[in-house]
Amino acid sequence: MAEGPQMPAVPLSLARSGQTVMVSRVRGNEELKHHLEELGFVEGSEVHVVSSSGGNIIVTIKGARFGLDTKVASHVMTM
Repeated sequence: MAEGPQMPAVPLSLARSGQTVMVSRVRGNEELKHHLEELGFVEGSEVHVVSSSGGNIIVTIKGARFGLDTKVASHVMTM
């Protein structure tokens, strides 16, 4: 049995502006996972959501700012 309450992983696409979350895993095909890993979306990375609106999400990760569409962001699972 796991210790303490576990927060369920939720897609990055559901994160709100101003929220900082941690990547728990990346889903999708190998090409997409590899691309996101190269951008820094790896397990344990902190992601700060700058804004989220109109089907796009702007985040900062490892000092870089990226814009992702919600379809891609839905493959990044966070806690």
